[in-house]
Amino acid sequence: MDAVILAAGAGTRLRPVTLSRPKCLVPIDAGRMLLDHQITALAAAGVDHIRLVVGYLSQMVRDHCGDGSSYGLRIGYVENPAWGTTNSIYSLFLALDDWDPAGTYLCNCDILFDARLAQRLAAGQGSVIAVDTQRDRVPGEMNVRLDEHQRVEAISKQLDPATTQAVSAQIVLLRNGDGQQVAQQVRSLVEAKTLDTFPTAAYGPLVEDRRLKAVDMAAVPWAEIDSVQEYDEAREQCAPQLLSPGEAE
Repeated sequence: MDAVILAAGAGTRLRPVTLSRPKCLVPIDAGRMLLDHQITALAAAGVDHIRLVVGYLSQMVRDHCGDGSSYGLRIGYVENPAWGTTNSIYSLFLALDDWDPAGTYLCNCDILFDARLAQRLAAGQGSVIAVDTQRDRVPGEMNVRLDEHQRVEAISKQLDPATTQAVSAQIVLLRNGDGQQVAQQVRSLVEAKTLDTFPTAAYGPLVEDRRLKAVDMAAVPWAEIDSVQEYDEAREQCAPQLLSPGEAE
């Protein structure tokens, strides 16, 4: 399996932490950065190749991660020169080539998690998305509406939280040709110059056909880091609960 990690943005809401480093390299614990946790978690789940989309202070990311050998996998870099004026849909567009037919993880760089999350997605059937049914659902977050079979009916920051059952952890695993369908949708959005949206907009065909299944991560520690407050909470509350790669399931 392979993975795409979107890490091109400047993380302006995390300033001053991100004034001198990209969001993906904010320190979490014991000298490990946010990106270190993601890569080691994916490696433990069977990922052997990562496409890392970089932009803001990209050389720092390249210098930190190298070719990926220190993590036990390969890392290739995709440069987003328009990181300051585009949303993450364009970063994903730049990394569409040659996804692994066995499965491709799509990850935002600002999610802190350990291998349990990635492994539980791998244990699912078909294309799956990590959600949390216990988190508070609030307006403006990536909320998810599910049917009675835990298949995604809708996913958007515009959904009324009262009509949803979960919050997205913004990590998906695409299988069985679904990656190619998402890639086609991404290309269509970019060709239409719809550059101010999120990758979830490209999941439309899978959602319409009920081919995206939710996997509940309520019992697994994870955190989204968008603001300084969320960063502090992630370090204090989530990080101490994370398993090391050797302890993973």
